[in-house]
Amino acid sequence: MLRKRIQAALFGLPLIFISLYLNYYLRSRGSSIDDWPLFIILMVIGGASGWEVANVVRNRYPGASLWNGLYTALLIPFIVHAVRVGEVFPGIVTTTNSRISGAALLVDSLGATAMIMLLFLGVWADVENRGKDGIKENLWIVGGGLYIGISISFVLLLQGMLYHELGVVMLFVVIFGMDTAAYFVGKRFGGAKLLPQLSPKKTIAGAVGGLVFAVLLSALFPLIPEIQRYVPAFAMHISWPQAMLIGLTIGIVGQLGDLLESAFKRWGGVKDSGAALPGHGGYLDRFDSLFLAAPVCYVLFLWLVK
Repeated sequence: MLRKRIQAALFGLPLIFISLYLNYYLRSRGSSIDDWPLFIILMVIGGASGWEVANVVRNRYPGASLWNGLYTALLIPFIVHAVRVGEVFPGIVTTTNSRISGAALLVDSLGATAMIMLLFLGVWADVENRGKDGIKENLWIVGGGLYIGISISFVLLLQGMLYHELGVVMLFVVIFGMDTAAYFVGKRFGGAKLLPQLSPKKTIAGAVGGLVFAVLLSALFPLIPEIQRYVPAFAMHISWPQAMLIGLTIGIVGQLGDLLESAFKRWGGVKDSGAALPGHGGYLDRFDSLFLAAPVCYVLFLWLVK
């Protein structure tokens, strides 16, 4: 199990950070598609997670459509990516270099329109064929898909703020570091369970260890000389106590997101949301902490960046 988790991390994490570097590279050269590498990665995560939401619901309602989860999860990111300008979302830094090109806007518009139409047809067919069950299953699927889509949209918004890719790096590092620390501390010390009725394996020791590690990781960001040299605005606006506050909040909310997903799986009667990521389960299992933490992280940066 541990070897599979490490293998999945060694494959997945570099893709995320490579996409963020490509974002930086394109933005530094004045490209109008500077946020597309991250956007594509987030759409893969969102689409796969939306599919898995529907898969969990399908275990409860066997006729549920997996595609409706994917359509719903991708709808909001397409819309947010199309209108992500300073006049619409607070805190976004928009320059002539980062404005969305006409071609990119066309892709977003076509994508959003396609998702709306396909989702409408899918839900209509389910309700026509299964009546009340079709309504019930799609309330769960659409609700879960919107939750995922809104969450990953906040990652896009975070990338558009003053610190650009650095804010997203901080979010991912803190979330992944917290999850890893919670796993190893929990296995090493064991002890009392956190909420055994929702997640039998999670321990209080693991939760505390993950939270402490999240705070420590976040506190490093304003202190790293390279960050102060290349992104001086970060060191100027966010002190290490503020960074620790961000880490503490992300740590708490991220673990709540993990428990929320555990409750959803328990409702659906499944152990894992999928099997796409060896050692983790599915995308929903791996990124459950991120989904709830991303909106909170955006709000925190919005509050702290003056």
